[in-house]
Amino acid sequence: MESSNASPARQDATEMFGSFHLGDTELVLPVASVQEVVNYPSVVTQVPLGPSYLLGLFNLRGRLIPIIHLGQLLQLPDRGAHHVAKIAIVEFRQGRVGLLFDATGEILRIPAEQKVMFSEGEGGSSMIGGALKLDGGNRILQILNVDALHRLRDMPMPKGDAAASEPARQRAVLGQRRQGVSFRVADARLALPMGAIHEIIRVPELLTSVLASELCLGMLNLRGNTVPVVDFARFLGLSGAAAATMAPGDFEDPRRIVVLRQKDMDFGLLVDDVESIVGYRDEELLAIPSLCAERPQLFTGCISREDTPDILLIDETALLSDAIVADLTRGHRELYAVESSAERGQGKRRSGARETYVTFRLDQLMGMRIDQLREVIDFPPDVMQPPGAPDYVRGILNLRRKLVTIIDMRALYGMKGYDNLQAAKVLVVENDEEKFGLVVDAIENIVTIDAADKIGVPGVLRNQIDRSLRDDMREVVELADQRTLLLLDASPLKARLGGMAVH
Repeated sequence: MESSNASPARQDATEMFGSFHLGDTELVLPVASVQEVVNYPSVVTQVPLGPSYLLGLFNLRGRLIPIIHLGQLLQLPDRGAHHVAKIAIVEFRQGRVGLLFDATGEILRIPAEQKVMFSEGEGGSSMIGGALKLDGGNRILQILNVDALHRLRDMPMPKGDAAASEPARQRAVLGQRRQGVSFRVADARLALPMGAIHEIIRVPELLTSVLASELCLGMLNLRGNTVPVVDFARFLGLSGAAAATMAPGDFEDPRRIVVLRQKDMDFGLLVDDVESIVGYRDEELLAIPSLCAERPQLFTGCISREDTPDILLIDETALLSDAIVADLTRGHRELYAVESSAERGQGKRRSGARETYVTFRLDQLMGMRIDQLREVIDFPPDVMQPPGAPDYVRGILNLRRKLVTIIDMRALYGMKGYDNLQAAKVLVVENDEEKFGLVVDAIENIVTIDAADKIGVPGVLRNQIDRSLRDDMREVVELADQRTLLLLDASPLKARLGGMAVH
């Protein structure tokens, strides 16, 4: 049923509309509700567990804007050429959303008598709220009902706009810098706070579990603890997630199991690969729209930086309190008790201190205590070359307004030089107020070891390595996969670099 808004007192009133094309359909929006129209962004961040009509998020001047596939909501054919599409940024309650269109049309000034609004039916608001009658009724344009978006299931609810618009000078006092571990799951870049991760291990041969399913791949025995392992891509409902097949012993397999600890139970997430260690402050995180009021928000924010993919930061409390995760951990805890009371009574559980290391390649497998690292970054394509610098200095990098001296560890330790640095990583460490970036071949894992398992480097091996490396590497440890990990102590290395004339 339709009702006209025209009245004798308002016959001369006009309203401005902007028209948009979706395939062969032309729609209009009130100009007052459209903030701007932008091109389809080059970087769109996929949102795990998001509804099918949510194409992702993009960063528009410090705000994360959800992109809504309007054609899907209106059941119109999808032309698929999103890279040439337009995004209309519209006001939505306390925030903004972006509506995907094929092309913009024209600006129309419409008299009130040419606008017809539709009354709402019993089923709630329709996406089409009315129509404009032009050219004597020969041209009908449908009015998009923006308010109806609020009633969609799992509609992203923008938040954080007030904080995002606050001038930077008013937010000059920043909180403590935090660290997270970033990893890839299907096409999504995600991260967990460092403190949430117990350790990261290679893909082992999993044990059969009676609770195994498409989601739960099985379990592993991690030093006497039962660890159910979940295919994280399937858990997040990410498109393109392939069925996980285990290949134990394959050291070329980039996949890892990220182990989280929930009270007295460990829990493992299978991810495609672990990428880096990222530093961030809470104030720097972009707010992520919440998707469902009935489900805890899984993401605390987005780490968004120029020239790097956006990283969604996971809220470990929301993840571990998820009903599926809680059922799996509780079920495995009740069904499987790997260590018997007798074993515990015989003292097989170690009570010594445990240390966490980031492992990396520098010809051999090495590790550095995670508390000695600030973050890990890719080797930068552009660095300043200081004149007269020693051969082990690759250059000076401006990292978020802090100068970092890039140290070529191979040159420092007398190893064969790099043919190609594209795959190299840089470990960022601090020595008082000075920062150094240590170039290594690749990042491997994050492992947790018993301090009591460390042994001194044998004299025969020490005599065969470079004198500088000999000072920085005094201990080794045998890993569970029978590889030897050389432990690099950053303290003497930083002190030595701080005393050298590096730039």
